[in-house]
Amino acid sequence: MEQVISFLEELAQHNYKEWFDVHKGEYLQAKNTIAEVAVELISRIAAFDPRMKGLRVDDCTYRIYRDIRFSADKTPYKTHMGIYVCAGGKKSGRAGYYLHIEPATNTYFLCSGLYNPTKEMIKSVREEIMLSGAKFEGAVRAAKGFAIDWEGALTRLPQGWTEGPHSDYYRLKSYILIKPITRKYIMTDKLARRAARDLKPTFAFCEMLNRCVDYVLDGE
Repeated sequence: MEQVISFLEELAQHNYKEWFDVHKGEYLQAKNTIAEVAVELISRIAAFDPRMKGLRVDDCTYRIYRDIRFSADKTPYKTHMGIYVCAGGKKSGRAGYYLHIEPATNTYFLCSGLYNPTKEMIKSVREEIMLSGAKFEGAVRAAKGFAIDWEGALTRLPQGWTEGPHSDYYRLKSYILIKPITRKYIMTDKLARRAARDLKPTFAFCEMLNRCVDYVLDGE
């Protein structure tokens, strides 16, 4: 992983096509390293979450190229890499498990859950919390070392939802458990094994969310 981190740090300082073209070989090496981690991470997560069986590397990794068509930031390349192990692949809209590597800002984390779901999915999750709030709270508490990411949450309860023992969760617009990690954590040669071990206690949370998503998608 040292080469991956080194490449991303250099890319953050030289984020333009001419530099990238000269260093394309280094990018491909970093990409291959991430792919190797992804293969093992998929396998290890699938051992405790059967929904993840059969996923390929391309289902769980991302292009380095940014979509700059509608962005004020015209830098052409992402300066982070990530692996999102999610049933149906990263574009499925389902809950999954994510590893983020962004050395330029010293940002490294693991997370699990449902990012930027549709309005229908949010409603489904809120209904599940209304009916089974203690179970949802239990799944959150079972994820040792992780905490709910409240970034972007509503400041008050959404219209039509009333206060209750677990009603604060209605304010969420994404349902994410997050655990900051360190550069040293990333540098281990057993990264996939360690990440899968740490993510395993979030399974109940992810599975609960995916059942909510199933309800929406099966009804389409």
